[in-house]
Amino acid sequence: MKPSEIGADEWEALCTHCGLCCFEKLENERGTIFFTQTPCRYLDVVTRQCRIYSRRFAINPACIQLTPELVEKLHWLHDECGYRQALGLSRANQRKRRKS
Repeated sequence: MKPSEIGADEWEALCTHCGLCCFEKLENERGTIFFTQTPCRYLDVVTRQCRIYSRRFAINPACIQLTPELVEKLHWLHDECGYRQALGLSRANQRKRRKS
């Protein structure tokens, strides 16, 4: 599916609400991403649901809106991410493209 073919509501519906992107990540000088066990303060760690989901960007400026363009660039999103699956992306494919 091409990003231009996806409407805003349809894009939003692709999120599986796994909560994995809501945990803090650290990146070293070599670009390696380290995942922490520290969730966003608004993430319910039991249900993995955001407690302020509909207002998250207004309340939490650190919350990143995952657009099709951004999802294509982020290499730390897992392959089961609904956004990545809809775009036909896998981490292995992204590594190959970065090396090219």
